[in-house]
Amino acid sequence: MPQWRQGLTKSLHQTRSMPESRYVQLASVDESGFPHCRTVVFRGLTDNNELVVISDTRSEKYQQLLKRPQAQVCWYFSKTREQYRFTCNATVLTAQQDEALVREQWNKLSDAGKKQFFWGEPGTPRHDSAALQVEGDFKHAPEHFCVILLAIETVDYLYLRGNPQNREWHEKNSEGNWVCQALIP
Repeated sequence: MPQWRQGLTKSLHQTRSMPESRYVQLASVDESGFPHCRTVVFRGLTDNNELVVISDTRSEKYQQLLKRPQAQVCWYFSKTREQYRFTCNATVLTAQQDEALVREQWNKLSDAGKKQFFWGEPGTPRHDSAALQVEGDFKHAPEHFCVILLAIETVDYLYLRGNPQNREWHEKNSEGNWVCQALIP
C-alpha cells in the first residue's frame, strides 16, 4: 500500500465522526480551458487507488470529464490539519459500461440521496418547489446516474501542524512503484 494511502486511511479514521471530512473539491476543465471546481462526496477508494464519486450524466462535470479526463481533487481535514491534492485521470461509468458498480453505488445511497437524481436536469431553472417533491420507488438507478473513478497519478500532501510544516510529493516511478519526496512547504 502506498505511503500516501496509509496516511489517507489514518486521516479518514481520525475524522470519521466529522461528516465534512467526506467532502472533497473536484476541479475539471471545460472545452475552452476554463477551470470549474465543485464539492463532491467521497464514496470510497478502490484497490487500484481510484477515488469514487457519483454524478449525473446531465451535469457539466460529466461533460467536462468525458472530454478532458484530467482532474484535480483537493481534500482538507480540519481536525488533523492535513491537505491532500490528487492529480487524477477520470473514468466516467454508466450502467451500460459497468452495471455492477453503478448498482452497488446506487444501493449505498439513502432514499433522500436517491431522490435528488429525480429532481430534474441539473442547472435548469426551478420555478417552484414542486420539482423537488419526488415520490416513488428508488430501487433502480435512473439512466443518468453515473460513477466517476478518479485514478490517482500524483499526490501532494501537506501537514500544517507544527513549525516547520511538512510536505511530501508522491508519484509512481518507471517501475510503477510509488515513491515519496519531502518538499519545502
